Amino acid sequence: MLIYIVAFKLIISLVLAVFNFRVNKNTIYLTGFLVTIALSGLLHYFAFMGDNASLMAVFNYHITPTYYLFGPFLFFYVRGTLTDRNKLSRRDYFHFIPAVISFLSIVPFYFKNWDYKLIVARKIIDNPEVLKVWNEGVLYPSYFNVIGRPMFFMIYLIATIALFLRYNRSLAKYGPVSAQKTLIKRWLVWLISLSTLACASYFAGAIMFIFSDVVNKELVNSSPLGYLTGVFFLTIPLLILAFPPILYGIPIHKKGKRKNFEHKVDASDVYSFVGKSDDPFQQDAKYILDNIHEEKWYLDPEFNVDFLALKLDIPKHHIYYCFNYIIKSKFTKLRAQLRISHAKKLLEEKKSQNLSQDDMESIALTSGFGTLYRFISAFQEEEGTTPMEYVKKL
Repeated sequence: MLIYIVAFKLIISLVLAVFNFRVNKNTIYLTGFLVTIALSGLLHYFAFMGDNASLMAVFNYHITPTYYLFGPFLFFYVRGTLTDRNKLSRRDYFHFIPAVISFLSIVPFYFKNWDYKLIVARKIIDNPEVLKVWNEGVLYPSYFNVIGRPMFFMIYLIATIALFLRYNRSLAKYGPVSAQKTLIKRWLVWLISLSTLACASYFAGAIMFIFSDVVNKELVNSSPLGYLTGVFFLTIPLLILAFPPILYGIPIHKKGKRKNFEHKVDASDVYSFVGKSDDPFQQDAKYILDNIHEEKWYLDPEFNVDFLALKLDIPKHHIYYCFNYIIKSKFTKLRAQLRISHAKKLLEEKKSQNLSQDDMESIALTSGFGTLYRFISAFQEEEGTTPMEYVKKL
């Protein structure tokens, strides 16, 4: 059962990274946190539950450096979510020193022959107590990792909790509490709480493992602490399914930014998408719509969220937040409607002519659609009829 749980974690982690990295790069740290925990779970399974020496040989000692990334990844993710910042400073790279030391200590093992690694793997599978004494480390005893992993994780959890409490008190200065902020804080409370419980139970289990006189597979597998640790860590990726908006982060509205801009055009047709909201990003939503309407960027076939973020110097996850929670329309939906609105004006101007396929293709390209097929498809989806049928009804 554990192997399927770990596989589920890996799938969730990879999906999270692939589909959301472009939206909010901060999710890479959450993905790293989930992946490193999943790798640790695989090693635990092959050592205490499985009987496959080859797979145990693949994971045994090789992934030791990842043990020291649990804490940094979680810390970076929580900090980035709270501060709306995902870049690492030079000082942040010091957090990777324990993982680097662990890697350097185990480097010789990477170059040992496969038969030797199989022998070590089989010894551990047959008798887990081997982990207490077997040493493959150069800089420090490799069995220190049994207790060092949860110990370092706990240190980072304490730092993460302190960070959360500090920022939780100061977030109010960025504007009124929004639904997104409330949701994110609730998610972080769950994430930090479950991680703390999992780490505490795992730390206790590691101490029992080190100081118990006799340790065997049956004892480890029947341990309540083991079950609790697995449940806590499994719940974290499940929470992502329950809190999908967490991927946008907490948009931090910096006072004074675009504070006094004026609307330069009458954009009533565009602003009909904006819902009533007291969200501090209401102003940014209008700023985005102002520029889309005035510059007519939607007529460019390359117009997308990346284009918009570059032109306006606004983080992409801020733009997604504005569309999903304030404008209350998908970016692609609004873009298609604006393009079709422009195309309808061109069609009305040429209603007295016999439009050829070349004419239609010219209108499609002029309106921002890359191809005639996309134009016809989007027009039919929005208007319930084809462009040619629309012209006949005029």
